[in-house]
Amino acid sequence: MTTDRDPQRRTRTIVVASILLGAVLYSSWLLELVLPTGLDSSRAYVSELAALDQPYGLIFRTGDLLTGILLTVAAVLALTLQPRRILTTIGWLGLAVFAISTALDSRMPLECSAHASPACAAREQAGLLDQARLAHALTSVGAATAAAVSVFAFILAAYRYRWPRWLLWVGVGVVVTYMIGNVWTVFAIDMDGRGDEVWLLGYAQRLQLVAMTGWIVYLALVAIRQQPPAPGST
Repeated sequence: MTTDRDPQRRTRTIVVASILLGAVLYSSWLLELVLPTGLDSSRAYVSELAALDQPYGLIFRTGDLLTGILLTVAAVLALTLQPRRILTTIGWLGLAVFAISTALDSRMPLECSAHASPACAAREQAGLLDQARLAHALTSVGAATAAAVSVFAFILAAYRYRWPRWLLWVGVGVVVTYMIGNVWTVFAIDMDGRGDEVWLLGYAQRLQLVAMTGWIVYLALVAIRQQPPAPGST
């Protein structure tokens, strides 16, 4: 005999599986550890791996596209889970915006890698790549902003709705890690522009991506936590 809770369980299973697979695909940049990309991971942006002039660019662009598709599905289905409250709704909508932005980001790759090609770096310095880089930057900022809104919404939800304390602190840990990576990245970008590469810009940005992946996994834990109300409960 089926109950009203059975469809909820199936939906939750799909949501969790989609999120976890999305986290794996979002981490496709780790393939640089085994693929001969020719890029120095301590200096190059991760987005340069997916540039149109890179030999494995299609792999990394496809990873981001599939990430966006899976997480969009997860966000839409998560919004059907009960109970649905204002903070969790904001959190899942944030995931949806992040997912769509990530998919769009994969369709607006960099034309070339400035850290791999002196000719590309010269074109960038001359402002010949500004339009493509602006489009890529807008989708990237949109994804990062949506992720920030989402994680803060769920941290507040964990506090407001009295979820397990560990769920609150996992969210805080993700935020702290991202903020460290963000401060490091901003400083490293400034120094890199002055010709000082000792601040390891590439590693700084990769720390941000590790935090973002942690946020995606955190959402899977949130989806598991969102149990349907027991029969007869209010």
